[in-house]
Amino acid sequence: MVIKVNKKIEVTKIEEKIQLPQKLQIQIENFWKKQLIENPHLFNGEIWSVTKFEELPDKIKMSIQKTNYAHYLFDERVGIEGKYACYNLNCGILLETHDGYYIVGEMNDTTSYPNGLQISGGNLDQNDIKSDGQVDIVNNIARELKEELGIDLFDKNIVQEYEMRYMEIPQGKRHSYAPMMKGILKITAKQMEELYNNYKNELEQNGQEIEFAKLHFIKKENAIQELKSLNYPKRPYLEDLISLDIRTREDI
Repeated sequence: MVIKVNKKIEVTKIEEKIQLPQKLQIQIENFWKKQLIENPHLFNGEIWSVTKFEELPDKIKMSIQKTNYAHYLFDERVGIEGKYACYNLNCGILLETHDGYYIVGEMNDTTSYPNGLQISGGNLDQNDIKSDGQVDIVNNIARELKEELGIDLFDKNIVQEYEMRYMEIPQGKRHSYAPMMKGILKITAKQMEELYNNYKNELEQNGQEIEFAKLHFIKKENAIQELKSLNYPKRPYLEDLISLDIRTREDI
């Protein structure tokens, strides 16, 4: 479920790694071996799970602990209930072009979510965690945006404005916390497509990883219909996020 956020979001790292019961660890290991057969591109990197969530009058506070991608994927595809569930923390940004198109990326075949549709964003890494244990969410989003789309969040010639506006919170068996920015670009969809194609060619020439096989530009007036017409798997938050952004804009 995606909600509108009008408060500061504060995230703090806890040093201790999450310890799972041995029985669950074995289940996850066996599951992971099967996933690697289906998709050899999977990588069991570090994931940060939210182990404490507090909504205060002036801010939202979260504490995170380290686990791994196998734990996250097992929870997502098989399901874990109770305190050993993986409440993955990731961040993202919903971009809108100057001429009113949402930008949705289609994941490359070599990623862990082939052909999946999502906004630009991803999981935390150590570069997003300051020496005092505080997480720099803006740094995470800026880094992912640069890596995935070749856009500098702080380039005022490209990005008109951005702000933290939304957040995915857990609902049912979907265990995810995802602070999300909204960004407005100064360039049109056509200009953005040209910019991205040049960036993608540059990555290919340098043998670097390409996360988005292509970008989809979805006109905001018909966004939900267009999104549903795209015959690709979609991140669970995507339709809720765009629907909420449309309603938010209409209320302004």
